[in-house]
Amino acid sequence: MKQFRNLRRITLIAALFAAFAATTAFAQNARVSVPSSKSFDQTVEAFKMAVSKGGMMVMSTVDQGNMMKMAGLDLKGTLFLVGNPNIGKQVFEKDPAAGLYLPLRVYIYQGSDNKTYLSYDKPSVVLKPFNNASIDQTAGMLDQKLDMLTHMVAQ
Repeated sequence: MKQFRNLRRITLIAALFAAFAATTAFAQNARVSVPSSKSFDQTVEAFKMAVSKGGMMVMSTVDQGNMMKMAGLDLKGTLFLVGNPNIGKQVFEKDPAAGLYLPLRVYIYQGSDNKTYLSYDKPSVVLKPFNNASIDQTAGMLDQKLDMLTHMVAQ
């Protein structure tokens, strides 16, 4: 009986370790952070222009720096919700729960190293759990679009 309990404990520990490793791998594969050669303000302005030129729109912004200032933290950071309603429609027709991840989120912030970064989670990773080939195809296209957009802005 004691041997069975030890085996259960070892199995449980192995399962927890595997879950932690999978979560860490997910976060590493999902998150993209592109360092900008511009200041925070210049990056924000360049991003806004690039989004509209790239066939997308800024649907909303959240000034997280201002919110953190209320809590005593000096931080430069703005979250942008960006998308294209026609592309969104294609995904929402397949599964309306995709609204949890669409519009896409791009966070521009100044890091502790005083560099500005554009960060986002890859649409192909966050939309994968919907298990839909059409959504996967659209998400892959959005990966490419965000990659191109953020690198262009960062130059």
